[in-house]
Amino acid sequence: MQFLVLGSLKLMNGEKAVALSGDRRRATLGLLLLNANREVATSKLLEGLWNIEETPATARKILQNAVRGLRVMFAEHARGDTRPPALLTCAHGYQLQVDPEQVDMYRFYRQAQAGRAELAVGRPGAAAQTLREVLGLWRGQALADLVETGHSWAELTALQSARLDVMEDYYEAELANGRHQAVLNDLEAMVKAEPLRERACHQLMLALYRSGRQTDALSVYRRVRMRLAEQFGLEPGRELRLLQHAILVHDPAIAVPAGPTRPVMISGPVPQAGNLPHPAAPALAPAPCPPPALITPAAPVAPGRAVPPVPAAPPLAPPVAGRTGASAMLIRADFGTGSRPADLGEALERTAATVREEVERLGGVVAGSTGSVTLALFLPASPHEAGSAEAAERAVGAAVSLRRRLCSDLPDGARPALRAAVATGEIPLRPGESLPRPLPVDGALLADCESLLQSAEDREIVVCGRTRRLTASAIRYGRAGGLHPRWTVRAQDRDCLAPPEVLDREPELDVLSSLLEHVRRRARPHLVLVLGSAGIGKSPLLAAFERRVGNAATVRLDPRGPVAMPDVAELAAHRPLVVFADDLHLADNQVLETVEDLLDLPEPRPLLVVAAARPELFRRRPGWGEGRRQATRMTLEAVTLDPVEAPAERDLPRHAHAAL
Repeated sequence: MQFLVLGSLKLMNGEKAVALSGDRRRATLGLLLLNANREVATSKLLEGLWNIEETPATARKILQNAVRGLRVMFAEHARGDTRPPALLTCAHGYQLQVDPEQVDMYRFYRQAQAGRAELAVGRPGAAAQTLREVLGLWRGQALADLVETGHSWAELTALQSARLDVMEDYYEAELANGRHQAVLNDLEAMVKAEPLRERACHQLMLALYRSGRQTDALSVYRRVRMRLAEQFGLEPGRELRLLQHAILVHDPAIAVPAGPTRPVMISGPVPQAGNLPHPAAPALAPAPCPPPALITPAAPVAPGRAVPPVPAAPPLAPPVAGRTGASAMLIRADFGTGSRPADLGEALERTAATVREEVERLGGVVAGSTGSVTLALFLPASPHEAGSAEAAERAVGAAVSLRRRLCSDLPDGARPALRAAVATGEIPLRPGESLPRPLPVDGALLADCESLLQSAEDREIVVCGRTRRLTASAIRYGRAGGLHPRWTVRAQDRDCLAPPEVLDREPELDVLSSLLEHVRRRARPHLVLVLGSAGIGKSPLLAAFERRVGNAATVRLDPRGPVAMPDVAELAAHRPLVVFADDLHLADNQVLETVEDLLDLPEPRPLLVVAAARPELFRRRPGWGEGRRQATRMTLEAVTLDPVEAPAERDLPRHAHAAL
C-alpha cells in the first residue's frame, strides 16, 4: 500500500486507488501520516480536526470511530505487504507505523538529500536530474483536498517550505550547469509567489543578468528591498546586496560558467529510515554559510548552501597579510526618463567624465562605472589612522564638489537626480607593500556603501558612522530621520565646508596643553576625561587640541570598532604621544579596558590619553577611570556663542572645524 500526501490524499494498492470516505477519517489519516512513526496526542488530533470553539461533545467518540475505520481499511488492503501499516493506541494518543518507502513525503526527503549530496561533490548535472525527479513527486499542494475543507496544520507549512527549499536547490544546480534560460520562467513565477525569499530573488537576478537583462535583474533587487523596508523595516541580506554590486560593476565572477561548477554545500546528514526527519523541522532547512565577497574575481557568489568554489587557476595576488583603511564613494546620477536615447547617452558620458575628473583631482581612483552609477576608491597616504581620516575627507570632498558641479552649476533642465554615499572600511594589504597594488575593492566595504546609497534622497550625501567620526573636524553633518536614520553632509556646499563658529574653549585648551607639557617633562601617562552632554562641544574640543599638538605623535581610537592599537611604547619612546578616544560612552568593555591599560605601561612613557564621553558612561561603568592619581576629569559647561575669527584661507576639506 502506498500513501500519497504530496497533492490530494490518495491511497494506492498496487495500481488501484483505495476509496477512503469521510472527511474526519481522511483528516485523521493525513495528520497521522505527517507525523508517521511518532505518537500523536489525542488532544492534538482533536485540535487538528476541529476548531476549539467548534469541537462537539462527541469529538473523542468520532475520533475513535475514524481510527477504527482506518484499521479495518488497512486490514482489507494491506494483506500482501511485507510490512503492513499499523495504527497503534498509545498512552496519550495514536501512532501510525508505516514503512517510509510507502509514503511519498519521506521518499521526497530522502531523494532530495541525495540530490544535494551530488551537488556537494561537484556534480550539478546529476544533481539537477535527481532534484527534477524529486520535484516530480508533487502533484500540487500537499493534502490539497484537506486544505480546501479548512484544515491548516503547522506540518503542512513546514512541508511546503521544504518543497521551496528543494526548488531553490534545483535552480542552483541548473545555474551551475549554465542553464539559466531553462529555469528563468520558473524562477520568475516562484519570486512572484514568494517575493520575500531572498535566495530565490538572488537566483532570479543571476539568471536575468546572464540572459542579458541587467536592468530587470536590478529591478528585482529594488522590489524586494522595497517590500522588506515597507513590511519589516529591514534591508536585504548581505548576499543579495553583494550580488547587486557585482551586477553594477559587471563582475566576471557572476558571468555564465564555462562548464559545470562545483558547489560547496553545508547541510545535515542524509536521514536514515529509522531516523526520519520530522516535517515540522525538516533536515532540508537551509543552512547558513559564510558570506561571499563578490568583487574579487575568485570570490564565491551564490547564497544559501551551494556556493561556487575558488577556481583552481593560479592566484592573482599574494596572500593577504594585513589590511589598511580606505574610503569608497558611490555616486548615482539619474536623468529624466523623457530624455531621448542620444541625449541621455551624452548626459551620462558627460557625467562620467566629470566624476572621473573630480575623483582624480582629489587623488582617488575610479574602480568601476556602469550606467548612472560610479564607484571610486580613495586610499590613505599611510596605513595609519591619520591616513584613513585624510582619505575619508578626500572622498567626502569629492562628493561635495560633484554635487555642486552636477546640481548647482547646471540649468534646471540638465540637472540629474544625484545621490552619493561614502563608506570607510578596510581592504587587503599584501606582504611587503605599504599600499596594495593593484587596487582591490572589498565586497563588504562596497556593500556598506551601496546600503547607504539606497537610503539617500535627491542631492543627499550619506556617510557611514566611521566616515563621520574621521571627518568631524572637516565636514559639517546633520542627522536625517525617517525610516532610515542617517548622517548626511549639510545641504549647502558652502555651509558644509565653511569653518563653523569657533566657541571660546581657550581655558580648556590651555589645560590640555599644560597637561601635555606635564606629561612631556615627567614621562608619565595621564588620562583626561572630557565629560558633557550631547552637542556641548566635546568632539570640536578634541579636534581643536589635536590641531594644536606640536612635537607629538597622535593616535585615534574608534570606540565602536575593533581595538587595533599600535605599539604605544614604541611611538612614545622618543617624543610624546597623544591618544584620542571620542564618544567613549559608546565603547564596549574591551575598548574601555584598553584605555585604562594605557596608564599602566611597563616603562615610563610620555603618554596623554584624551577621552570624551557623555555621562551615560558611568551608568554602565560606575567609577571608570577614578582612583588614579594620573587621571583628570574635565566637565564642559555650555558657553555663549562668541565666535572668533577663523583664517580666511581654508583648503578643502582639511582645515574646517566640526559642528555637532
